[in-house]
Amino acid sequence: MMYADLDFFLALLKKEDWLKEKAEEIYRKHHREIWTSTITLQEIMLYASRERLNLSEFIERMLSLTEIREINITVEMCLAVTDLISRFNMTPFDAFHAMICEGDEIISSDNSYDRIGLRRVRLEGDH
Repeated sequence: MMYADLDFFLALLKKEDWLKEKAEEIYRKHHREIWTSTITLQEIMLYASRERLNLSEFIERMLSLTEIREINITVEMCLAVTDLISRFNMTPFDAFHAMICEGDEIISSDNSYDRIGLRRVRLEGDH
């Protein structure tokens, strides 16, 4: 299984994105294996709202792409996320993704996942 973070979905959903070609290639090959969480859904809502996009349309399109799992955020998880943020200078969302992916490969262009030892499918390509 593969967990995808926000930049993967933005690349697929936006009309133009520097990661679009690679994201489409990954999606074609692995769409049955890809999942994400409600954290990503929250992130995409923030993005769409900030960019003044049609929020309902954007969310419906994302929902059609993948399975979105509801995640129970625990106090222990929040403490672990806080540790990732302070030790590895991760953003809160990226730290949550790292905790949530449950050891699955993570599709992302963010190299912070490499620093903490997660297996990452490089969205930015192999260079």
